[in-house]
Amino acid sequence: MIRVVLSWLILMVLLACEIATALLHVGTAAAYVAPVMIAIIAVMFMRIGHETPLSRIFAIAGLFWLAILIGLGSLDFLARKDVATPQATGSSQFR
Repeated sequence: MIRVVLSWLILMVLLACEIATALLHVGTAAAYVAPVMIAIIAVMFMRIGHETPLSRIFAIAGLFWLAILIGLGSLDFLARKDVATPQATGSSQFR
């Protein structure tokens, strides 16, 4: 029980760090806190270290797939371009 309470307290401190970095506009500092939180959940709550090797493989594969999806989703803004559009200024060409 003490292990669960301790890990929950650590997660709350890390959550406070994430909120503080968001409020202070510190850039990508929250991106470094999130993997630590994921590791704490996987090790302490899911007990990945005490499972069979096949369970570990599937857990790692799931995290790998999640990393791929997050990586592709975060690259979306690189593919977008600002395109100038004609503004309607009251001319007769748009009527």
